[in-house]
Amino acid sequence: MIKKYLIIFAVFGILTAPTLMTDALFNDAKADDSFDKKIEEYLMQNPEVLARALENLQDYYAIEEAKRQRQSILDNADELYNSSSDFTLGPKNAAVTIVEFFDYNCGYCKRVFPSLMKIVEENDDVRLVFKELPILNENSQIAASYALALDEQLKFLTYHSKLMSSRGSINPTFLERTLKEIGVDVEAVKSRAADPAISETIDRTQALAGALGINGTPAFIINDEIHPGALSEDRLRELIAEAQGQKSKTTN
Repeated sequence: MIKKYLIIFAVFGILTAPTLMTDALFNDAKADDSFDKKIEEYLMQNPEVLARALENLQDYYAIEEAKRQRQSILDNADELYNSSSDFTLGPKNAAVTIVEFFDYNCGYCKRVFPSLMKIVEENDDVRLVFKELPILNENSQIAASYALALDEQLKFLTYHSKLMSSRGSINPTFLERTLKEIGVDVEAVKSRAADPAISETIDRTQALAGALGINGTPAFIINDEIHPGALSEDRLRELIAEAQGQKSKTTN
């Protein structure tokens, strides 16, 4: 029984409490009931210890989740960085690769879009991988399938830019109008979008996101680390600079 509590205290960090207190508790722990009661009384009288324990537990889980995510990134590196189904922007051998999981109906994705594109255009050693993750509604699914059905990178980038620059929600009427504006055969795109291979690509991306613990958009992977949410331009530049610095160290 005492060993059990030692393990619990070690995990939660309660052993950082004053030494005299812990010695007194363990010396008196000759009866399980008495020991349990003393612990309960101590925590009731010293709630700050429990608060520290919870903070330690949260830190522990955060560290373990970061380890799990990093290992998952390494395990899925090929699908993450080199899938032939994904459109990309920037040189294939770029020093830094950014992977963005996005949804065309995601307001936060649209908010970060101008800064992201600006940074990629300004840095010739940065590559951007577009991961279609339509999770908000059926129209998001349609928008993603049309994007993957485009057969030219320039057409995709134009389509992507128009959707990310639009205000409000995206619907089929808007999507078809956008396809006409960028000069593609709407019916041909719709036909290719119905190909099972397109839905399989989206399914793989959703499975990949699940494996990485990504459950919202936007989410970025930079330097093999996951960064969820609409990152500011300053934060994006900071992360890219860090990745460039680490890459430079490994090549020197």
